[in-house]
Amino acid sequence: MNRLVGASLGQRLLILLLTLALVGAGVRAWQRLPVDAYPDLSPPAVDIVTQWPGHTAEEVERLITVPVERGMTGIPKTANTRSVSLYGLSDVTLNFEGGSSYQLDRQEVFNRLGDLGLPGGVTPSVSPMSSPSGLIYRYVLQSSDRSPTELKTFEDWVIEPQYRAVPGVADDSGFGGGTMQYQVLLDPVKLAGAGLTATQVQAALAANNANAGGGFYSQGGQFYYVRGVGRLVSLEDIGNVVLAVHDGKPVLVKDVGRVATGIAPRLGEFGFEKQDDAVEGVIMLRTGEKTQDVLKRVEAKTRELNDHVLPPDIKVHPFYDRTDLVALTTDVVRQNLLRGMLLVVVVLIFFLYDLRAGLIVAATIPLALLFAFTCLDLQGASANLLSIGAIDFGILVDAAVVMVENIYRQIADRRDEDFNVIEIIRDAAAEVDRPLFYAVAVIVVSFLPIYVLSGPSGTLFKPMADTMVFALVGSLVVTLTLLPVLCSWLMRKGVRERRNAIFEATKAAYARGLDFCLAHARGTIAASALLLGASLLLIPGIGAEFMPHLDEGALWVRATMPYTISFDESARIAPQIRDILHSFPEVTTVASELGRPDDGTDPTGFFNVEFYVALKPYAQWHGAYRTKPELIAAINKKLEAFPGIIFNYTQPAEDAVDEAETGLKSALAVKVFGPDLDTLQQKGKAIKHVLEHVRGIHDVSLVQELGQPSLSIVIDRAAIARLGLNVDDINGLITTAIGGDVATQVIQGEKQFDLVVRLDKPWRSDPQAIGNILVAAPGGQQVPLRTLAKIGVTNGASFIYRENASRYIGVQFSVEGRDLAGAVEDAMAQVKKQVVLPQGYSTDWGGEYSEYTASRAQLNVIVPLTLALIFLLLFTLYSNFKFPFITVAGVLLSAPVGGLVALWLTGTPFSVSSGIGFLALFGVSVQTAVVYISYVNELRRNGTPLAEAIREGAILRLRPIMMTALVAALGLLPAAMATGVGTDTQRPFALVIVSGLFTRLLISVFLMPALYAVVARPQDRLEV
Repeated sequence: MNRLVGASLGQRLLILLLTLALVGAGVRAWQRLPVDAYPDLSPPAVDIVTQWPGHTAEEVERLITVPVERGMTGIPKTANTRSVSLYGLSDVTLNFEGGSSYQLDRQEVFNRLGDLGLPGGVTPSVSPMSSPSGLIYRYVLQSSDRSPTELKTFEDWVIEPQYRAVPGVADDSGFGGGTMQYQVLLDPVKLAGAGLTATQVQAALAANNANAGGGFYSQGGQFYYVRGVGRLVSLEDIGNVVLAVHDGKPVLVKDVGRVATGIAPRLGEFGFEKQDDAVEGVIMLRTGEKTQDVLKRVEAKTRELNDHVLPPDIKVHPFYDRTDLVALTTDVVRQNLLRGMLLVVVVLIFFLYDLRAGLIVAATIPLALLFAFTCLDLQGASANLLSIGAIDFGILVDAAVVMVENIYRQIADRRDEDFNVIEIIRDAAAEVDRPLFYAVAVIVVSFLPIYVLSGPSGTLFKPMADTMVFALVGSLVVTLTLLPVLCSWLMRKGVRERRNAIFEATKAAYARGLDFCLAHARGTIAASALLLGASLLLIPGIGAEFMPHLDEGALWVRATMPYTISFDESARIAPQIRDILHSFPEVTTVASELGRPDDGTDPTGFFNVEFYVALKPYAQWHGAYRTKPELIAAINKKLEAFPGIIFNYTQPAEDAVDEAETGLKSALAVKVFGPDLDTLQQKGKAIKHVLEHVRGIHDVSLVQELGQPSLSIVIDRAAIARLGLNVDDINGLITTAIGGDVATQVIQGEKQFDLVVRLDKPWRSDPQAIGNILVAAPGGQQVPLRTLAKIGVTNGASFIYRENASRYIGVQFSVEGRDLAGAVEDAMAQVKKQVVLPQGYSTDWGGEYSEYTASRAQLNVIVPLTLALIFLLLFTLYSNFKFPFITVAGVLLSAPVGGLVALWLTGTPFSVSSGIGFLALFGVSVQTAVVYISYVNELRRNGTPLAEAIREGAILRLRPIMMTALVAALGLLPAAMATGVGTDTQRPFALVIVSGLFTRLLISVFLMPALYAVVARPQDRLEV
């Protein structure tokens, strides 16, 4: 290390030029570096959606879902397979391990789709290449006079293709409005009078809607194509299609029914503000793309659509833009960083009592950050709230503090002598450069185990580890190269060490306390152990959770209504809830999504209504509610006016990630696995009853899988045989006449609209009318359907959930007013005690709790591994076991105390964030011990007696030790105290480090000399 310092002092101009090059590269990297609010925490997944209109959940499971699951079995790196089957829809999700290749996973799925044995006419589709948290942009179409159906047509055929063409956009999914159809609505009396069936009408329409190619010919030197033009283009064309000829008179479509434009059966509805039926677009980010870059292109496309593409009366109005969240969170981070930097500089100047020295040390901060940004840019990484917000400027300048303080002190000691500043700087650096290198290496090592983390915790913290490791390496390089050069220029005329009265008084008091502790060294160690033991007793009261929730500055409210509710009834209630949500002054925008979009990408029913609630910045909340929990409590109180509806509160991106983690619409759930749906529902109800009486468990709901009424038409095979009919004849009637079947498409320019044939509404609106539908027999008879089938209402499954080829039922819940681990483990014990499961049935507690247990298991390995790596580095430094042992012992006896007390006092549960904070705390704490031990060893090597070296080393190194500990603590103090959007995840991390460093400083300045005195012997091998 000393050679590097000497080389830098010999090439000072070169070092300056390299520094300027670093500044240029770092600024360019910062401008290029994509910054997102939060990393994508959802698992890699491929979604297979298959629509089969008109079929029950049991049929969909048996004939669609199970074959798809089996066909996808064995794809490499599949973590689990989940599915949900409901009326007319199958959704199979394959979740993959974190290290898998998303492109290869999707390609493997595509390769297997063609081998699936599915019913005729059924085509599965694969979801766009996006993650659940990839939703980056929502917009609503606004017009003063257009109908929702017209706006939906513009959304489907004009707007969506434009957004999908934007680089980085995976999909634009429309929601709301009616999908336009051309409809032939048959009159069964007229149809029977013409001796026709609905199936024949459908076949005739399909046969009368085509163009033909007739080759070409040449005439007069001109080339001509031959075309037959016979496509349907208007309602009049459809109505004039010939169905049959009776006595020389054609029977036309318009003779047996009416032709009209209408909308497809509604699967969902989107509401926005006062508009009950609006049209929404949802833009998804392609996996692997940078959010900010794509959003800039999307926003440019929005301006282009509004200014040049759409008619003047239609505008795209964005109401959710991830850019706003990025700006809000980065502003919070920027404020914390500026405050932290200011506190660090103030501490430096206070202790050194010299502006030059303070600014020299402070120069390390921007240069280390620019070095980190350059490295991040070179590896194509992106930054986020945690990776930048968790940077501790104090840790970055710790090595610089020790270096400059030692140089400053030695130059000041020679103020009245003739001196060579270069030689003094080289000698001063030689005293500390080796221990500084190892001290920084120890801090880097404390971050390395983060790379072992997998799942959401690894995704969240690895970018932070990247940033901190790069910044620490940059700070060490700057400390060993640039800072000696700056000292040689700015201190070449000498410095005067001014008397700092406050520090002198502190040092005098410390000397008295140190003498007492050294006189009672073993007692000091025992007292420290007792203090640690007392802090460990606080652990049961701290509790635990997986991660603090990332505040997005918005709400996502889910209303779960009775599962059999109709579309009309749900659509009547949704606007009332929307009005209540908008009545709060803290709310700016409210949008609602009822049911599911037409593409089936959200497998749910009319019972499910989700509300996006945009909020004002917290600084603008001046009413009765000042925090989000207070607002949620007030909203929930008002919504109690809707009995029988269960309300849950989460956030937009968090909701999507939670659903991806559990497979249900909740962050926490217990799943009961087994083959029989009735037994599953019975045990699910029993577990729900138990959970409702567990302290801290709230919003308990059972995913009702049974109880969906359906009108069953059971065909009488003997009756149809007597008339010469087949089952397919009756099923065709049910599909076409009642359900409505697509006969063909009507093409208008680039737009295509389905042409649907079905009976007019009065003849299919109730069981009696359906029973009266006439069935045409081959002999010419017209027989009512009720004479050929038994028609009645039966109950079946609304949903069938499966995971890893087994059915399950889910009991969803949330935890409030108690730590997650304590509440769930209490619930598990109560359920095990009170609910007995039959043979072949089992439970699984998933979601956040499973992530918590997985991360806890990882930390149980990572913490000992970190300590072992630190011990190995220290052994390399000191070449014995004695000094590494007391270093690690001193850290373990002092550092955790403050972190545990702070978590207990603030009511912050232990989480992955605070666990990573303890790891970083251990690394930083080792540095102060290394500074002390190395200096005592240096004194002893120069002939100072052991007892005097222990005492003198502690007093002379008090200032650099206090400076390094205080700047490291104060650098993160703003992050530890911050509140609001963007602070939740980094606060436990910062809280542990800040409080731990304060107690570490107070204890270690007495404990480390005592430990050294107990183990030191005259024959010790002394390395520095």
